[in-house]
Amino acid sequence: MKSIVPPSTTRHPDRFLALQEAMADDVSDLAISAVEAGWRPEEVAAALVELADHLMLGVIANRDLDRDLAFLRRS
Repeated sequence: MKSIVPPSTTRHPDRFLALQEAMADDVSDLAISAVEAGWRPEEVAAALVELADHLMLGVIANRDLDRDLAFLRRS
């Protein structure tokens, strides 16, 4: 896995696209490895979507927990 370079700025209009490009090769390599191991491409794509969804749900839950804890600390 190659190193992902940090973003050049927080306000660049193509920031999200730059991150996708930085991650694309590693994600493609992972998907190819799974297909070569015998998984169907559709299964691999669905698994990646599901994993990304779970990652997002975790990020949201952690953000909400941090917000709630900060509120309780102020109370």
